[in-house]
Amino acid sequence: MINSGELFDTFRDEVVDTVATYLWTDVEVARYANEAYVMFVRLIGGIADFTTTVVTQVAVTAGSAAVTLHPKILRIMQCYRASDGKEVLIANNTELETLLKDVDYFELPRLLHSDQQGQIRYLVIGAERGVGQLVMVPAADDSLRLAVYRLPLLDIVDRTHTMAEVGTEHHIHLLDWMKHLAYRKQDADCFNAKASAEGETEFRLYCALAKAEWQRYKHKTRVVRYGGL
Repeated sequence: MINSGELFDTFRDEVVDTVATYLWTDVEVARYANEAYVMFVRLIGGIADFTTTVVTQVAVTAGSAAVTLHPKILRIMQCYRASDGKEVLIANNTELETLLKDVDYFELPRLLHSDQQGQIRYLVIGAERGVGQLVMVPAADDSLRLAVYRLPLLDIVDRTHTMAEVGTEHHIHLLDWMKHLAYRKQDADCFNAKASAEGETEFRLYCALAKAEWQRYKHKTRVVRYGGL
């Protein structure tokens, strides 16, 4: 498939809904497609990104401990100060005590609630969606550069979406989640609990396969050397 329009048409063919007045409106089909697109990305762990500026570059304001993170970010893998390229450690707000076991020279809990300024050492995440806390408070304007896993940036809302952030080999499998959603519609002519459950099962099985393939692709093969007998 090349675009969402083809996905919409294939969906209607497979659920035998090709003649107006349709059982599922164009708006509903677009919503099912978008939810399938997003769910696929969620289940495989997100789209790797370290180049999309709007997502991976975070503005830092002097004197402010808070930064705004893009709402599509699922996971932050790495973080660097743009000013000098030095790494900023990522800490989850629920794991600070564990972190301190290896960083006993740095009083992170005290600094989390102070206005002490200096070079940013930590980006603390997890307390609030879309917001990070900096330790220490930056003394000058800067920016952070992130490597992340994220959701698709653009929603499917019509027939022109290219679905380019997901490989074309996966597009046909989005139909399974679309059917799962479509057959849950509370309408006597649409509702089919068995067909909905089958669509969900097939989709989740495929996503697990796609995730496993992606995990293998990301890890280079290690050479095993055998000693002599």
